[in-house]
Amino acid sequence: MRIFVTGSTDGLGRAAARTLLGQGHQVVLHARSNARASALADLAPRAAGVAIGDLGSRAETCRVAEQINAIGRMDAVVHNAGIYARPCRETTPDGHAGTLAVNTLAHSC
Repeated sequence: MRIFVTGSTDGLGRAAARTLLGQGHQVVLHARSNARASALADLAPRAAGVAIGDLGSRAETCRVAEQINAIGRMDAVVHNAGIYARPCRETTPDGHAGTLAVNTLAHSC
C-alpha cells in the first residue's frame, strides 16, 4: 500500500512511518518545512517521497496536496500532524486559530 503520513518528522508520525516502511509499504513522508525535513534523512531514501508544507496555512496545505497528487494515488492517509497545546492562541496567515487550521481545516484542501 502507498500511505501518506503527515507530521512524520518525529514522535508518533515518525514511528508510524518507520514501522510502515519496515512492513514493506510505500510511505510518503511529510515535514512542515525544509529545516524539519532534515530529520527525515534516514527514512527518506526508503520512502516513496517527501511532501513539505505547513498545514497551518491553506496555501501551503494545497501545495502539499499538489505534491501528493504528483506522486500518485494514496491507499491511506495517517493524519498525524496536529497541535495539542500552545501557551497562547496563534493565528494563521488565513486568520484561523492555529489549532483549528492544522487539526481540522488541513483536511479540506
